[in-house]
Amino acid sequence: MLALAAAVAGAGELEARSSDQRWILRADNAARELLAIDGASGEIVRRIAVADRGGTQSRVARVLDAPPRSSFVALLADVAEAWELPYGANAEPVFEGMVHDYRMGEGLAAREPLPVRRIVLDAVATDALFAPRYEYFVAAAGGTLQVVNLDVRRRIESVATGGAPRPELGTVWDRRKLAFLIPDAAQARLLVLDARAWRLAAVVPLPAVARAVRIDADRIDVTTAAGRVRLPAAQLRVE
Repeated sequence: MLALAAAVAGAGELEARSSDQRWILRADNAARELLAIDGASGEIVRRIAVADRGGTQSRVARVLDAPPRSSFVALLADVAEAWELPYGANAEPVFEGMVHDYRMGEGLAAREPLPVRRIVLDAVATDALFAPRYEYFVAAAGGTLQVVNLDVRRRIESVATGGAPRPELGTVWDRRKLAFLIPDAAQARLLVLDARAWRLAAVVPLPAVARAVRIDADRIDVTTAAGRVRLPAAQLRVE
């Protein structure tokens, strides 16, 4: 389980506005609710109780907009679920319960705005690193990286790394290859996760534990406890 921050998340991480400006999704952790707010009027249109399928209530750890998917994503702090809440006009219908094929008319689709599409996880994920098109995210569960596909709504891969990987402090290299660059909070190293095979392409030693990673042109800047390190892309095997 990812360690919770003292207040679960900062205020800016508990609210997001949709890319079309029509909706604001805000977490009310005191009430264990998500508030769907009209982006123009500020009126609360819907209150969504935050609980897993078994009824266990949860706080929300993070809310973000996923513009390429025309949806919000909410990471839950106390149960092993993430939620996707589509707002796009062409979103597929969302069903609760077991439905074999919605095209055959099985089940009833949610009719309220911002329906909840549940992604059941292996472990609680309070933060994550998302692919540029938001079809995947990577979260940590102890010394293992969990790769979650939002289209199929489940974990598709586990990658054992040891240590304490912190995907949320990393970044994504999106050039000829797609790779997740992930610091380790327990060891002075940078993990390079190849998004084609979902395996570690490289483990790069650092002079100290990394605190942040960013991309600058064709180099990767890593901020460590001992200062900044610049790594060429070739060293990370992302070219």
